Amino acid sequence: MWKELFVFGMNVTLPGAAGTVFTPTQIRIDSDADFEWQKNAYVSTSPLIKLKFRDDSMGRYLTKNPVDIQGIAGNLIGTPFIWGRPYVILAGTTFTVEASDYSTAPNTLRFAMHGAKMRPGNSPWDRRFRALIPFVYSTGAITVPASASLPVNIEVDMDAHFLVQKITGIRTGACLIEFKEASRDRDWQNIPVHFDSMVGNGQFPNVVFSNRFIYRGSVIVVNFTDLSAAPNPVEVMITGVKLYE
Repeated sequence: MWKELFVFGMNVTLPGAAGTVFTPTQIRIDSDADFEWQKNAYVSTSPLIKLKFRDDSMGRYLTKNPVDIQGIAGNLIGTPFIWGRPYVILAGTTFTVEASDYSTAPNTLRFAMHGAKMRPGNSPWDRRFRALIPFVYSTGAITVPASASLPVNIEVDMDAHFLVQKITGIRTGACLIEFKEASRDRDWQNIPVHFDSMVGNGQFPNVVFSNRFIYRGSVIVVNFTDLSAAPNPVEVMITGVKLYE
């Protein structure tokens, strides 16, 4: 069994209801692999939110009572919430996040469940390589047009495979981000997630619990969607090791 970085996200606008009305959002787990849930990150209009988690395949709640989001989730520009023990959600099932605002005003919540798809067999990097060299791939400094989307290609060199270990970057305004391996048509997420729920910085990088193996000569497509309604300078860096055969 080996594990491959993946993130399940959800976006929901909550009515202001003083913490009494819970809005359920169902996340469908892909049928190709079980998902090992490892950490939580979120961005919201207001942090005054309570959550409940339900594994629909078993009818099991993971919280006895509603819990404040500030005690069960964080962000990557600081400290995300990490479970003391990862939780496995079965392939082809659904998982429900129930959220309630208690700021009494409409509240947009973007929640991200970080973890790994669990795949049978040996990992692509479970063999002897003649050299492992630290390396950074980057989108370069770009500007996303106001309220628009901009895909940027990162071309992996032909000389070596690449193992993703950290994701960092900078942004000016708020934006969504999405990663895809173009050569294998494989997404790293189920939906675009907020930049701050996927990308850390030099002080607090997003250290992924499970690596992502990228074959040499592949193209990683990073798609940005601006939320700031203004031209938005951004840059993303993917840090890991080159694997020389």
